[in-house]
Amino acid sequence: MILGPYRILTTLAGLVGWPYFWWHLKKRGRGESFRPRLGLELPPPAPPGKPRVWLHGVSVGEILAAQPLFLELKRLLPQAAFIITTGTETGQAVARKFFRPLGALVCYFPLDVPWAVSRYLDHLRPDIFVALDSEIWPNFLTQARNRGVRLAVANARLSDKSFTRFVKYRRYVIDILNNIDLIAAGSAQDYDRFRSLGLPPGKLHLTGNLKIDRLLQAPQPDIVKDFRDVIQGLDGLAQRPVFLAASTHPGEEDAVLEAFQRLKAPYPALLLVLAPRHPERTGELGGLLESRGLHFQLWSLLKSGREPRQAPVVLIDTIGDLFSLYGLADLTFVGGSLVPHGGQNILEPAAWGLVPIYGPNINNFLWAKAILDQARAGVMVRDVPSLTAALRRLLDQPALRRDQGQRARDALLPHQGAARRQAELVAELLEKELVGSAHPTFAGS
Repeated sequence: MILGPYRILTTLAGLVGWPYFWWHLKKRGRGESFRPRLGLELPPPAPPGKPRVWLHGVSVGEILAAQPLFLELKRLLPQAAFIITTGTETGQAVARKFFRPLGALVCYFPLDVPWAVSRYLDHLRPDIFVALDSEIWPNFLTQARNRGVRLAVANARLSDKSFTRFVKYRRYVIDILNNIDLIAAGSAQDYDRFRSLGLPPGKLHLTGNLKIDRLLQAPQPDIVKDFRDVIQGLDGLAQRPVFLAASTHPGEEDAVLEAFQRLKAPYPALLLVLAPRHPERTGELGGLLESRGLHFQLWSLLKSGREPRQAPVVLIDTIGDLFSLYGLADLTFVGGSLVPHGGQNILEPAAWGLVPIYGPNINNFLWAKAILDQARAGVMVRDVPSLTAALRRLLDQPALRRDQGQRARDALLPHQGAARRQAELVAELLEKELVGSAHPTFAGS
């Protein structure tokens, strides 16, 4: 059994490794999460209500995917108390914005060191813990299981790298996974990978991906209109096509800017909206834009009305606006894909009827690529020339752009319903555990 040595190692890591953790946070301009994640500072008590449902998403992507699941669980468990945790400060900002107004406690998830896990579990006392994606924390899962907490993984995913590692250490991994009562796989590939590990029958379910439900939620037209008015600036948007480069990573912005500058000759009115995956990189990117002679403005200044939009480049320096920004774009490139990162969600532009353009490194979103490939709706590029050519083709042929974008959106529609299916499985798990108790009844299951 690997848990004993793991517990010793994580205890030592927590005791001697905290200076590195502090340095890592401060290097990225953060630090708010340091004390909570080490268990040195506990969150407020959980809100009143039963059962207590704890949802955890590592960062922004998982927190956004949790939104439709949360709403379905609130429908099925009207008297439940909800706890939402994140592992990153960017994810925390998004979680606070969405979940706090709906009555949930939003706080940080503890590092997987024994004392931090123990303090959080004793303080929050959940009835069920639902992790988004596939974070496996042995100390947390074991301590929660020993306290009688039901454990589930929603939108479960196994990347190529994780699957290879899980297979290699299968005899240890299966002991940890056996603590989990429910695994809801987000794609057929993930389902097959979990099944090949030898999980007991009845524990694993193929439900579809929550990210599609989140994308197809009704957009907020007022927000999109406000954003459109801001981007419109002084010279009007009607004659000004917008190219949104979304969730870019280091090494990709040079390619995006080169393509943009090549397109400025045939399309001098083209506007670039550059949205880095990590907004704290705006200082670095500002320097890159200046080195290329590109005048830019910060989105925060435009959005707040402190400046009118005049520059040909808008640099996004806020969190939580990206999805709405797709609503005013004509062309989009999704980052994390021209560099070996694994990709970002290439279905986000599809939800807006845009043609998703992306690079070849999308191992984390192969399930999404399969959806687009079937509809002949996505475009893969590999370098500056192919990116420029793809953008030019869509600019030159508006009818093609509209048709291919509509195919991309239509491809998502058959995949709706994952949030309802996963919420029903969670509610059923709780109902089996709490039958005959004094807990509130379940609605609509």
